Amino acid sequence: MTSGDSSSVSAPAGASPANRRRATLAAVGEAATRGDGASASAHGDPFSRPLAELAKLVGADQIDGPEHLEIAGLNTLDHAGPADLTFIGSERHAARWIESKALAALVTQGVEVPGHDPTRRSLLRVRDADLAMAKLLALFAPPDLNAPTPGIAEDATIHPDADVDSTAVIRPGVRIGRGAVIGPRTVIEENVVIGPLVRIGTECVLRAGVVVRDRCEIGDRVSIHPNAVIGADGFGYRPDGRGGLIKIPHIGIVVIHDDVEVGACVTIDRAKFGRTEIGPHSKLDNLVQIGHNVRIGRGCALSAQVGIAGSVTVGDFVLMGGKAGVADHIRIGNQVKVAAYTGVMRDAEDGEILVGTPAMPSKLFWRLQAALFRFAGLPKSALSRRNGS
Repeated sequence: MTSGDSSSVSAPAGASPANRRRATLAAVGEAATRGDGASASAHGDPFSRPLAELAKLVGADQIDGPEHLEIAGLNTLDHAGPADLTFIGSERHAARWIESKALAALVTQGVEVPGHDPTRRSLLRVRDADLAMAKLLALFAPPDLNAPTPGIAEDATIHPDADVDSTAVIRPGVRIGRGAVIGPRTVIEENVVIGPLVRIGTECVLRAGVVVRDRCEIGDRVSIHPNAVIGADGFGYRPDGRGGLIKIPHIGIVVIHDDVEVGACVTIDRAKFGRTEIGPHSKLDNLVQIGHNVRIGRGCALSAQVGIAGSVTVGDFVLMGGKAGVADHIRIGNQVKVAAYTGVMRDAEDGEILVGTPAMPSKLFWRLQAALFRFAGLPKSALSRRNGS
């Protein structure tokens, strides 16, 4: 290719269409930084976006570098290609910018990026790089190959007394019980089972294999991923005095409020009486177990394999790391953070950060760890996360 001749750009023979597109845009980006005036849109690429347009979309306060670049995709610092936009949220990640192949990056305000060359690449200064990237991910998402068409599949089984909105999507193999209500623009994917008297709101998505048992209630804009089970019996037994166990009936329900996301294979047990409740905007990762009569507050996030025993109350905006466990009848306050693998066996006050088993305040936990390491004659570096603690 001669200098400034962007029309002669080519990718290696046998390259995929996506890689050919990226090669073209990368060369165009180089041409743009030289002032050739070329743009990827001139090549007819329907997937690229002008950097200036993306900056406006995420509310960037400043563009440190060329504004007329074209962005073909999004990726991490380590995996971004020469036509991609990446993101930098901390000084630790900023140090890797100089080695990244990315054409541009979203950068959280206040983070210094060493080695940046504003004549070749651009930095978009934003309030929060992670949140800004979340906005752009929706823009660059590939088209849904299974875009829903309103209607009921021929082999779906719908009880005559069920009320399914005409704008809902009911896929093959779905079973909907007597008196169930399915709201407008809700999508029920293949082989979902919805029990009698279940109520599901507007614009929900229930992925393949979900089970919602009788009388449970789901609000608006709720997303439930494959094979989750809502409303199974709670785990309740009592000795019968003869060496066996008597099963305790659970006659309550599960209520999931608006804008909740439930991961794959999550189980939320119905209440013994009353309700098990998931508050609005809360997010449950895959394989989370919620026991009977648990109440989760607003805006909570529970990572994979968290287990919460019966009758626990969790406040608002609580975060729990993977495999954390909570004993029955515990009360956890607002904005509590529970580290991964922590076992909570006592009530937690608002704002506490809990670590270890049994759970204790994080500062106490690390003091005890340091004392233990000193007693064993181990160096401080053994406590570093970089060394596997």
